[in-house]
Amino acid sequence: MKSAEARSYIPEMTDSQNVNQSSREKIKKTLTDELIIGICTPIGSSNQEVISEIEKILKEQYKYKVKRLKLSAYIGKYATTKTEKNVGETTHFTTLMNKIIGGDELREKYSNSVLAELAINDIHLSRHEDDEGTLEFKETEELKSRRVCFIVDSIKHKEELDLLREVYKDIFYFFSIFSPISERKANLNKKGLSPSEIEKIIETDNFENSKHGQNVKDTFVEGDFFVRVSNENLSALNSKIDRYLTIIFESGIVTPHPNEIAMYEAKSAAGNSACLSRQVGAAITNNRGEIISRGWNDVPKFGGNLYKEGDIEDNRCKFAGYCSNDRTKDILADNILTNILSDPKVDQQVGLKKLLKADVELRNLIVSIIRKSSKVKDLIEFSRSVHAEMHAIIIGSQLAGSKMIGGKLFCTTYPCHNCARHIIVAGIKEIFYIEPYSKSLCLALHNDAMTEDETEDNKVKLLMYDGVAPRRYMDFFIMRRSRKDSDGKINLEFKDHFNPKTRLSLQAVPTLEQQATHSLYEAGLLK
Repeated sequence: MKSAEARSYIPEMTDSQNVNQSSREKIKKTLTDELIIGICTPIGSSNQEVISEIEKILKEQYKYKVKRLKLSAYIGKYATTKTEKNVGETTHFTTLMNKIIGGDELREKYSNSVLAELAINDIHLSRHEDDEGTLEFKETEELKSRRVCFIVDSIKHKEELDLLREVYKDIFYFFSIFSPISERKANLNKKGLSPSEIEKIIETDNFENSKHGQNVKDTFVEGDFFVRVSNENLSALNSKIDRYLTIIFESGIVTPHPNEIAMYEAKSAAGNSACLSRQVGAAITNNRGEIISRGWNDVPKFGGNLYKEGDIEDNRCKFAGYCSNDRTKDILADNILTNILSDPKVDQQVGLKKLLKADVELRNLIVSIIRKSSKVKDLIEFSRSVHAEMHAIIIGSQLAGSKMIGGKLFCTTYPCHNCARHIIVAGIKEIFYIEPYSKSLCLALHNDAMTEDETEDNKVKLLMYDGVAPRRYMDFFIMRRSRKDSDGKINLEFKDHFNPKTRLSLQAVPTLEQQATHSLYEAGLLK
């Protein structure tokens, strides 16, 4: 009897699949087609050409509305700190420096992600705009999906990037745009900056050594798509951006370029490293783009190759608990101070030896200054690890012999000058990297054989990587849609019918936006 009564309260469900499908459809209706695209670019790069191409393709092919949000506009609106134009200083240089100083002011006063918060607030409010752009809030307003893309230009701090990724998750895409240094300087020169101003603005834009300063170099490397734009490849920009948007919408079948495969192999190889300083990976291809070896940085072992997880005897630095390179540099710095103190003339003049013998903390402070503020900090030759490039070259030479000649090397980090000489000897013609490496003296020591100019064909080219980021390789190249219909034919639709590959629910996004921008209202920056 109880079971019969219980059944009378349960609606008939003869097809559980239909019930599940109905639930999925309900959730699907809450998803939005919105896209958020972040832009990061070193100053002077040709980023506007890329942004214009993104905007053009989204409008014409995917029928999107595109709204640009310039973070520098928020600086102009809310920052109060401004410097006056100095004698001999160009007007444009003063304007650029005021944007940098203003950004620093806002980050210090509010948070390092404040500019991203202001952009998120504008995106949030736009959901309540009518066709004329007037804000209109309704108590029972039902938010609807929009084919709108917001382009956030330009992200200069990693905390700005992190917040945008946390709020918008998989509907956020990050484009890192780069132009050769010679073209960047030429672009800044066209705006009237002097050579000394150009050097200063590029250095300041790249990295400010302060907690609240902008840091393009560490933000740039987090890109989802890397776009190298130069006078040489400008004609290929349309097809490049079209390909990236095809990946975002899955509006066609896109497979990885050989360069993307190689950089993914390099990035995955980096995961094998137990180096305490940084994990670096490398991959070498022959002149046909086929991978012939991989390498990573770690300690060599007797019998050949490197120690690896599972070895019966593993003598890597992770077990020693310290970096041999850092420890040796400490010893060198202390040795430099000891040699200075051993000179009787120095001791007679200042009585330094006696003073430092009595004050151990002062001695340690001076050693630390020598270690961190001199060229001692840049020494790299005391590491026990073989570098990733060297590991790949050795393994490639053992397995593939002369196939390396005329090939390419893909490395997660710009090569050091120690590896540079071996790369040249190996006959490799092109190097592609993602992360810069300020300690490297590649060009200073080997400018006869290496260049960053992609037009020079008689030298080894050192080029910023261009393509899908290895961190998103699996996300972008594993298709979620079926490639063919029930008749076995390729699914062909108009691009304006395609939703983005990944979407978020409008029942979640506005809540996240409100949480991200709440502090702006609490602090009184917004009312």
